[in-house]
Amino acid sequence: MKATVMEITGKHAVLLTKDGTFIKMKCRNLKIGDVVSVKETKKFKTGKLGAVVAAASFALLMGGGVYSYATPAYYVSLDVNPGVILEVNMYDRVIGTEAVNEDAEAVIEGLDLENTDITDAVSLTVDRIDELGYFDEGGGEILIGTTSENEETAEEAAEEIGTIIEEEVIENEIDVEVTAKVVGYEMVQAAKAIEGMTPGKYNIIVNHLGIAPENAQDYVGTSVKDIMKEVKALRAQNNEEADDAEDETETDLETETDTLLETAAETEVEVEIEEENETEKAKEKKIKEKNVSENNGKSEKKNSLKDADSEEIAPEEDTADQAEVKEKEIKDSQSEAQKEKSEKKQKPVKSAAPDISAKPETPAGKRP
Repeated sequence: MKATVMEITGKHAVLLTKDGTFIKMKCRNLKIGDVVSVKETKKFKTGKLGAVVAAASFALLMGGGVYSYATPAYYVSLDVNPGVILEVNMYDRVIGTEAVNEDAEAVIEGLDLENTDITDAVSLTVDRIDELGYFDEGGGEILIGTTSENEETAEEAAEEIGTIIEEEVIENEIDVEVTAKVVGYEMVQAAKAIEGMTPGKYNIIVNHLGIAPENAQDYVGTSVKDIMKEVKALRAQNNEEADDAEDETETDLETETDTLLETAAETEVEVEIEEENETEKAKEKKIKEKNVSENNGKSEKKNSLKDADSEEIAPEEDTADQAEVKEKEIKDSQSEAQKEKSEKKQKPVKSAAPDISAKPETPAGKRP
């Protein structure tokens, strides 16, 4: 028989069996919440009265453990068309069941799910739904919704329960699809306000089908199978639109890429041309600097030669100056001579009277 560890005190552990009986056993590496196999011989009491007495005694001695066992830790909703809600405590034990419609009442009738491990409870429920013929047409849907104030707890429960049900339907060759999702706590409250609505179903209608919350009640009588068909059709449409948008995006990206490549190529060419121009300018600059340097050198050389020539020619210039002065003196003296001569010509010449008394000279040897 299976029992759940409820409390650990010293070297002993207190366990609760499926029939509600508390038993005590030695603690061997056990922790609260563990499920172990036990023998009925270790019961505190037997029979219903014994169970009541044991429960009362346990509540008096260790009320905290009983309270935690009776407190829901999370909720599991199971939808096909029948909708069942299971309350589960922190030890993964079912502590409450709720049928949200008439079909669900027929499902849980005769099922003893109280104090059952949640995975066993879900398996029994799915088997019962199959027995009632809800999967006969094939292509059915099983929708699992988990809700908890602790999001991590809800996620772990959804993953584990979804896996268990998938294994169950495969083993029994049931043609259904299983969907397990975490449902927000507010969804539970909103679903409770609509008669015949489960949190999981409400979540799909509002969040996945896109129906306004005020119109969700229109889907109360719609099977999960039909709802999921609409969801799949909507997803296909969205995927098609997304593919079109993606194609357009890819086209735009390709165009943009081509443009960028062309721009990059043009830029590269421009850069190469600019580099060539800069190289040419640098060469021209070097040539100019070289020419200027050479010209400066030539000029300096020429100036130095000129200075040297000037120094050599300077005495000749002095001699020429002296000759010019002499020439000028000669010209001046000639000019003075001509002037005097001219003045002499202008003055009258007086002729002397002949001297009669003078005797003419007789040539020598001759007589007068």
